Amino acid sequence: MDERRYRVGEFATLTGVSIRTLHHYDQLGLLRPAEHSEAGYRLYSERDLLRLQQILTLRYLGFALKQIGPLLDRPNFDLVASLCVQQVALRQRIGELQHIEGVLRELMRRRLASGQWEWELVAQASADVQASLQQKGDNVSEYYSEEQMKQALEKVGQQVSPAEVQQAEEEWTALVHDVRASRQLDPSDPRAQALADRWNALTAALYQSFKGDPTLMATIGRNYDQGAYASIPDAPTPEDFAFIAAVNQARGDTGKAGSSGG
Repeated sequence: MDERRYRVGEFATLTGVSIRTLHHYDQLGLLRPAEHSEAGYRLYSERDLLRLQQILTLRYLGFALKQIGPLLDRPNFDLVASLCVQQVALRQRIGELQHIEGVLRELMRRRLASGQWEWELVAQASADVQASLQQKGDNVSEYYSEEQMKQALEKVGQQVSPAEVQQAEEEWTALVHDVRASRQLDPSDPRAQALADRWNALTAALYQSFKGDPTLMATIGRNYDQGAYASIPDAPTPEDFAFIAAVNQARGDTGKAGSSGG
């Protein structure tokens, strides 16, 4: 079945990207139209829609245009794996924005209640926005370094299907909620031990997904230790890790993954 072709104006209207930007991407070799008409008009294909989506999302996540082209053009680039990694990074961005919105909402609430600005909260709002701007400039590079992201794309594409990624996310979310509702349990309680079993199993699956890559896992652990994921509601917290570590220690499973650090 032949793919539909779009003239540049149609493509611009469809995607919300200006004609000028599309011309710029063409000149850079970043997004060349599938073909040209006999009259010389640019004609974009449906596959070009996928290419543009990748460019725009990676741009939003902090990649420079000069980085995006080589990444997308790599022989072993995996589009599905790329979408999985982008989904994780965007979830982190959503958490950051929700945190900033909460600070601003509280700032306005106090202003309306007292008629005065609380300068400490104003400063906090500024600091949070600035931190988010800095992270946006290098979002994925902090989540994984550029080289580590390449490895992640390869490993996710080779080892984990999109359905498995979604299932793992759902299982982790449910487990974190259960852990937080149970942190008052004694570490020797069978219910606490059952939670640790689930935690250890999911952690082992994560290691398996990345073939136990020590660099990737150390980066994830370091980011947890530094609070990089603190704004994500469903991300495990130091208190969650401490609870699992205590349960594992209580039954002598000191080698289990009950802490974030390496």
